[in-house]
Amino acid sequence: MIITYLLRIYIICPANISTGGPEALHQLSHKLRTICKLDARMYYVHKQPNLNPKPEIYNIYETSEITTIEDSPNNVIIIPESLTNYIFKFKESKKIVWWLSVDFYSICMKNRHRGLKFYYSKYFKGKREDQEYHFENIPNVYHWAQSYRSYLYLVKNHIPENKISYVCDYVNPIFLEKSNQITDSNKKEDTIVYNPKKNNKKLISIIKNNSKFNWIAIKNMTPDQVVETMKKAKIYVDFGYNPGRDKMLRESSIMKCVIISGMGGSSKYQQDLNIPKEYKFNFTNNELPKIIDKIEHSITDYDNAILNFSNYRNEILNEESKFENQLQLFFEVN
Repeated sequence: MIITYLLRIYIICPANISTGGPEALHQLSHKLRTICKLDARMYYVHKQPNLNPKPEIYNIYETSEITTIEDSPNNVIIIPESLTNYIFKFKESKKIVWWLSVDFYSICMKNRHRGLKFYYSKYFKGKREDQEYHFENIPNVYHWAQSYRSYLYLVKNHIPENKISYVCDYVNPIFLEKSNQITDSNKKEDTIVYNPKKNNKKLISIIKNNSKFNWIAIKNMTPDQVVETMKKAKIYVDFGYNPGRDKMLRESSIMKCVIISGMGGSSKYQQDLNIPKEYKFNFTNNELPKIIDKIEHSITDYDNAILNFSNYRNEILNEESKFENQLQLFFEVN
């Protein structure tokens, strides 16, 4: 991407949402401002009245909000894949679509063209529909792939490889700070943690067959509470569908949990979830006994099992510095 004189970077972000995607966008602002020394601003959309659009838990990231975008060839607008309709709102600026997931692109596009609010705006107020992005070859649009899966998706949709860069976010610094506290495996308990939003019915039969162990659902917790829960757990189980490089999988690795995973979405790719294949399963009734055996073995022989995850954990520990290097390289700053 060639910009003779870079003035400002705008980051378009959904307001008041504290999930993996918005956190990555706040991390991006933080690193662009503190490491790259660039003028990066958050442009929040779908704001709610009388609410700070920046979730309080993201106050650890340095950001600055702006409410208008100046459309100029010397400016860059970074757009998450869920808001690609903003590509056509700004003709002059360079645009970067950050593919933090693949699935939300089509889901959000469909949602923009349905529902009472859409029909009211179109048929009663006469507003024109937003022009949607369908992988047109637009000279000033570039792409960042957060995962290997999203890279493959872009190539499949005929995006030239010279317009794709690999840029992956990193785990919340709280996990990195607390990871060094886990020095004694004797403090680990026979506890298994999981994300109930993603595993739903699949885990019921597994939990029934492993009821002697303590199962904790990570639900409605602050990052500090997730840290404390994972610190004492031996296993993190995830048989959900992961649209990108999942945050909780990476966080559990930092907290020295054995990971037992499904193969949905990004998880099937070693480039995205680099754990031994013997810990990945296609969730079927035939595989259920193997999954249960792997859980029991990982609990009883935790000290040896956790050694199998050293490479993946080191990968995650280096993500933050890698993220900084990726940004410096892309924007050609030292």
